[in-house]
Amino acid sequence: MTGSRTADRMRRHHALLLTALLTTTNFLVVFDGLVVTVALPAVQRSFDLGQAGTQWVMTAYTLPLGGMLLLGGRCSDRYGRRPVLIAGLGLFITGLLLAGLAPAPWLLLTGRALQGAGAALAVPTSFAIISAQWSSAERNRLFAAVAVAGGLGAAGGAIIGGVVTQGLGWRYVFLLSVPVALLAALAAPRLLEPQPPSAKAGGLDVPGVALSMTGLMLLVFAITSTEGADPVAAETLGLLALSVAAFAGFFLHERRTSTPLLRPGIFRVPSFRTAVLTMPANEFAYQGSVFIGLLFLQQALGYSPLTAGLAFSPLGLVVLIGSSVANRLLRRYRWTAIAAGAQFVSAAGLGLLALAGPGSAYLPHILPSMLLLGLGTVVGAVSFNVAAGKDISAQDKGVGYGVFETAKYVAGVFAIAGLGSVAAARANSAGAESQASAATSGYQLAFLVAAGIAMLGGILVALLGDSPGSPKNRHCSSSTAEPTADESSHRPVPASAPGITEREEE
Repeated sequence: MTGSRTADRMRRHHALLLTALLTTTNFLVVFDGLVVTVALPAVQRSFDLGQAGTQWVMTAYTLPLGGMLLLGGRCSDRYGRRPVLIAGLGLFITGLLLAGLAPAPWLLLTGRALQGAGAALAVPTSFAIISAQWSSAERNRLFAAVAVAGGLGAAGGAIIGGVVTQGLGWRYVFLLSVPVALLAALAAPRLLEPQPPSAKAGGLDVPGVALSMTGLMLLVFAITSTEGADPVAAETLGLLALSVAAFAGFFLHERRTSTPLLRPGIFRVPSFRTAVLTMPANEFAYQGSVFIGLLFLQQALGYSPLTAGLAFSPLGLVVLIGSSVANRLLRRYRWTAIAAGAQFVSAAGLGLLALAGPGSAYLPHILPSMLLLGLGTVVGAVSFNVAAGKDISAQDKGVGYGVFETAKYVAGVFAIAGLGSVAAARANSAGAESQASAATSGYQLAFLVAAGIAMLGGILVALLGDSPGSPKNRHCSSSTAEPTADESSHRPVPASAPGITEREEE
């Protein structure tokens, strides 16, 4: 009996440390994106950069991140979760140090690119590790914890970035993250079981990797370039055409090669397909609340940056509660019903924001909308994260989350560029008497567009569903695969964990 209690305590201790490792990894990625945005003006002054050079501080990070997520997922399937996660954290740390100590702009950009590449390896790998947990309750708990980490990273990034940049200087925006990332990298070998390279995962498919990275990077670059140029400019259209050509070449190659980077069968898994197709609506709701919302509070309602950040703090608090709510709901109801409901809640929050204008008090409009958006986006995020990997075979979990994260990332880029363009176009054509009134009109329309997309996403989740065909078809990809070391290392052992002797039902 004493041995069983000791083993149970050790297992809980290990689960707690694993949660800390995976949440830290995802927190750093979300936090880095926002904290660097706040430091950009200081970086620009330090290196005497023009507008184009300043934009490249962000682009140098976003291009490898968006382009390499699929590669990062396949690497984790092929070479093992532990070494790929450690490699990703190592690249991220190297990039932080290089950016923080850079004496010249080109070294800063190199460091940012290494950060993006490291994040592209670490993010899909961390989600694959979570999805490989033997207990569905443990998977849901970890996904909820990761959602909390992302919410806190988003909520705290702007405030902490401003405090650090003003108090210590922009270099510490990078350097202060180094000890946290280093601690995670040192903990990973102790918390993750070694996994031998998987021959079933296939090779890396170098031509497929090159074509997919080229297509994704061109797409992200084309979208981000619309922020400073006409969306139908020749340069933008040319980039989009090249991206389409690269993707066409990629899919043709994948159909012919014997070791594809992305096996077509993965899209026949209903839960994965529905999650990938409908999750972008949740990303529009999230970006509509965070990115557009912060601009709305400052430019339309006249809030200071610090006041705007504090006004958003209830959203971060609701994320803590909402993750627990999502975990409990997933134990009782189908994920499609939960995800659809979450989208409708987010749409209600965005609709409430659209009613606010100059002179609106915080309580009637802003606070309730923050509460609704925090609840809707986090419950939706947890539901989609769980669904994306629950029925995928063990050897495809990494690349599956690579696809999922790529879709989420591209959706986020589209949301920022698209909603920003909608707000700007409406403000320019509003003919309002004051700049604040014009800005308000633009942001209100952006909120309504985001709300409509969120509602459409909820309807699509309900229509696409999760289980066409027999249960055998639903789990065909998982039932035929042998468990990986990631999965087998987390299986409950009756001798050390009495009472848990079989897999929990999805």
